[in-house]
Amino acid sequence: MTDFAFPTVTPSSANGLVSAVVTSFTGSPVVLPAVTTTITSKGVVKTSVSVHHKPVLIQHAYWGVLALIGLATAINAIFIAWATYRRYQARRRTQDAVPAPSRNGRLSLRRFPHAILSASRIWGFRRRIPFVDMTLVEFALTVVYIGGCLAFAYAPTDNEKPAVNLLPKYWGASTGIIAAGQMPLAVFLALKNNPVTKLTGLGHEKLVLMHRIVSRCLLMFTWLHCVGEYFRSPPRLLNATWKVLGLVAAVAQTLTSIMGIKQIRHAYYEVFYTSHVVLIIIFIVTAHLHCIGEDYGLLVWPCYIIWGFDRVLRAGRYVLFNFVLRPKNRKALVEYIGADGLRVTLKRRIPGGWTAGQHVFLAFPALGIQSHPFTIGNVYEKEAGGDEAEMLFIIRAMGGQTRTLMERAMPTGRCELQAFFDGPYGHPEDIRAFTTCVFVAGGTGVTYTVARMHQLFKDIHASNARAKRVVFIWAVRTETEYDWVASDIAKVVALAPPSVSLLVEVYLTGERRERTLDALPDLEKSFESEKGARTASTASASPTLSRVSRDDGCSESEEKIDAGASTPTELAPTYYAGVARRSGRPDVHQILEEEVTASEGVVAVDVSGPDGLVAAVRSALSQPFAGPVATMKGNPTVLLSVEQFRM
Repeated sequence: MTDFAFPTVTPSSANGLVSAVVTSFTGSPVVLPAVTTTITSKGVVKTSVSVHHKPVLIQHAYWGVLALIGLATAINAIFIAWATYRRYQARRRTQDAVPAPSRNGRLSLRRFPHAILSASRIWGFRRRIPFVDMTLVEFALTVVYIGGCLAFAYAPTDNEKPAVNLLPKYWGASTGIIAAGQMPLAVFLALKNNPVTKLTGLGHEKLVLMHRIVSRCLLMFTWLHCVGEYFRSPPRLLNATWKVLGLVAAVAQTLTSIMGIKQIRHAYYEVFYTSHVVLIIIFIVTAHLHCIGEDYGLLVWPCYIIWGFDRVLRAGRYVLFNFVLRPKNRKALVEYIGADGLRVTLKRRIPGGWTAGQHVFLAFPALGIQSHPFTIGNVYEKEAGGDEAEMLFIIRAMGGQTRTLMERAMPTGRCELQAFFDGPYGHPEDIRAFTTCVFVAGGTGVTYTVARMHQLFKDIHASNARAKRVVFIWAVRTETEYDWVASDIAKVVALAPPSVSLLVEVYLTGERRERTLDALPDLEKSFESEKGARTASTASASPTLSRVSRDDGCSESEEKIDAGASTPTELAPTYYAGVARRSGRPDVHQILEEEVTASEGVVAVDVSGPDGLVAAVRSALSQPFAGPVATMKGNPTVLLSVEQFRM
């Protein structure tokens, strides 16, 4: 309740309730439904007329978030129902009976809902606002959420006069209450084991978007609270311990936000991670002690419960997979594969396995307590005659722990280190219902797309997927980097179902070598579409080309480097049947336009790699061929899935 008092002095005979007539801020008299308090002191009666305004209810700020979660849940339910029906058709072998969309060049009102879907995906998720590097959805959610909270803080809560909502005494307290009430929500949205994932189909790496929106609002309201309290009474701003703790909480949160800036977070991930954990603990504890001083500690208590629940789940799974389900070998094999690349493999018993495209947090106790997220580069398959499954990771050494890991492996080309993991995490999109599936990767992002393509082929063999056309594009800098997963790609290509038209292209974006390009195999195969034909490099009927073998893994290339011989990028090229190699960067716009316009049904595009490649794919799929007008003319809708760790 907010009280606004008007003190008056009357004779002692005036003791009791009175009908007060006061003057509003505009100077006009207003009759108030006031509460009169009378105090007698030394024969003088002091009467205070208090106006009780309705308090700010922080739970109102949660309704918008709950509505957004409800909307995402409904969309996810519709998608699951649609995908389930499409897979049912695949199992019943009725996909051939489904007519392809008509493409006579005329607009079809029957496809208007598809056009709305295409437009919402382009304008909401693919186009980015310059300078702020946000999608329109992220920017709109940020503005709406912060705007709603500002309305709760500054708008009057009732029609009682005088209105005090713009006085620092009022909004200084209101912004503090709203900030404290958002703390549990910010912690909840940052959970790794988040129940919202089951409802919405959004993994923790995507929910972090909402976590940042709430955190920005929380930071803003924390400092609004400090400013309001300062204008209310500067001498009383820091005159108590609990008030000093509030300032400490504000500083800790500000430092956390600075370290969370995209450029700083990516360049110094380990520093960001460590400082984030320490500063957030300081922030929550000091903010809680500050709120206790104003009897609002109850708003912060859920932070400990939510965070503790997540930690208990993570610790339980950590102990289960690494200790209770005792592996035959707790050590991971780390191999140096050239060009700052590492191949890490370990075997574990994982009940339920993992979904292709998921990731785990991998830790090496000998190198420190930190864990890093890495995508599992293979599908879940138990070893023959056992109950363990091998997990494969391709890691590019950047700095910190990954650089130390590479230095451990380089002297002999390989080493074994005790490794623990936490996971799997992530919720990759279900692409089994799509007719055309395009996988685009750059660098180590290939671990995501290879696993996804492998799982898709398994689903097609099991009549649980509808893909008829699969395109795999990988941009990599050097020949050595290509060798990282060349054999893995070849094995997956060999598993391609006969009913699938397959295109696999690897682009070497580094130095061009005419002698290497001239030796590339000619693996060409054409396929027909309603909008013409395209020459595509796919698996040919020719015998499998021989591969240059290297029995000792990466040790051979290291010896050549040390001896001053040719660099790893000048090794003899490695060839595989079904894999065409190109020089330069892929023209993702042309590739995607040809695939979308030629597809006989809905298209799924998975991309994983550096920011430039992801931006190029987003830009290409924002062009007219994937837009609402083309969709109404018969072009299929396109689902874009991006896998990037932006912790």
